[in-house]
Formats: sequence, C-alpha cells, structure tokens
Amino acid sequence: MNHQVLSLIVSLAWTPDAPPPWPCGDRVKVETDTTVSRIGADSKAMLQWIAGTGPEYPPELRSQGVQGEVTARFVVDTNGRVVPGTALIISESHQEFGRSVCQFLKRARWKLLPVDGRKRSVTVTDAPFKFHTR
Repeated sequence: MNHQVLSLIVSLAWTPDAPPPWPCGDRVKVETDTTVSRIGADSKAMLQWIAGTGPEYPPELRSQGVQGEVTARFVVDTNGRVVPGTALIISESHQEFGRSVCQFLKRARWKLLPVDGRKRSVTVTDAPFKFHTR
C-alpha cells in the first residue's frame, strides 16, 4: 500500500515539461548587435562581468544547505548595464534563486570590450548562475 501511495505522489510531482520562462519585470523588445550563448569562452572577447558580488544566496536556502542553479537571458547595453525589461529566467532549481538572479541583474555591471573599434550591445541567451554551499 505504501509503495502505491509513494508512486502516486512521485508521478504527480514529476512533469516532463519544464516550466515556461518568466520575466524579471515588464518585458521590452530591443535589438542588439550580437548574441552569445553564455558568459564564458565564446564571449570573453567582448563581454566581461566586472568583479564584485554576484547574486545573493537566499539565507533560508543557504541555512538549509539547498544548492541549485538558474539560467537567465538578458541584454547588456553599450554602457555595460542590463537593459531593463530584458531579463528572463529560463530555468531555476528554486524560485528564490531565480528572484536573487533578477535582483542581481538590476545592479550588475559588465565590461564591454570593443569589437572592430566599437562597443556592441550583447544578448546573452543562456547565462548560468550556480548556488553552492562550501
């Protein structure tokens, strides 16, 4: 009997489709000069996060030892700021992690390196943010 109940609970909790992306605020449409899939090897030549603190680890999740990650999409303008209304949470392991990334993107500063003599606005399509206890 317990096995059947457990199976029912697991099957109701599991969904094969990921939840839809959700915006960090009101959405706006902007055009950009270039697109990178993620911050890393393919974007080093044009976009660098200015060192500082990243997204805040939600205190209640840290105290419980909950780890996770968020994937976000956003646009960085030529001044190195995320364009308001462009941040979108693609996936999150916990909603509080997603909220933390949204708050971070509102204040984040990026260093745009010139390409062909000028700074370009950049769409980042799959930026990973990882939350790990140490």
